[in-house]
Amino acid sequence: MDLLTRSDTVTHCPFKGDAAYFSFSENQDVAWSYEQPAEGIEEIVEEMPQNK
Repeated sequence: MDLLTRSDTVTHCPFKGDAAYFSFSENQDVAWSYEQPAEGIEEIVEEMPQNK
């Protein structure tokens, strides 16, 4: 994540919530993250791999 910069792009999924996008160098929006998952999704968040 140290090489990525947050972009201004944000999208919304009614099932997963808002996605924040990240850019690498001149490549825009190459990665995204659901930093605050939508309500009701907590039970599957526990099953998702976390990159720490």
